[in-house]
Amino acid sequence: MDGLNEPKEPKKVIGPENWDSFLKEFSSRNNNRRARFDIFTADGTTREEDEEAYFEDVSLRDENGAKSVEVIRIVRTHLDAAKIKDEITNVRGIAVQYDVDGSEDALEITDDLNSLIMLRFESKVDGVS
Repeated sequence: MDGLNEPKEPKKVIGPENWDSFLKEFSSRNNNRRARFDIFTADGTTREEDEEAYFEDVSLRDENGAKSVEVIRIVRTHLDAAKIKDEITNVRGIAVQYDVDGSEDALEITDDLNSLIMLRFESKVDGVS
């Protein structure tokens, strides 16, 4: 049976030397898509955001070798819009998951505590995130 062990959503690990350029291009491709965070910690704890916000930008910071990633999203209500900035510090890995249509489904960021911070996007295929 071919494909039995293949991941449901193909994933690509991004090399550290490409993080900055990849995140810039990723931001451009995914601007204004609805997204929410899921966090999986090394001790087995899982947290999922209740509400989605609209993705605006993701960028890399490097301060004396300590890398962090900043994610900016916009929460839109009927009357107003507010920006949310989330910072993931001590980044050790970045990967992207793809949906069945080849669109980017999730941005995975791993920190030095081995937590997996996943920014999951609304699917272009079925509208689910």
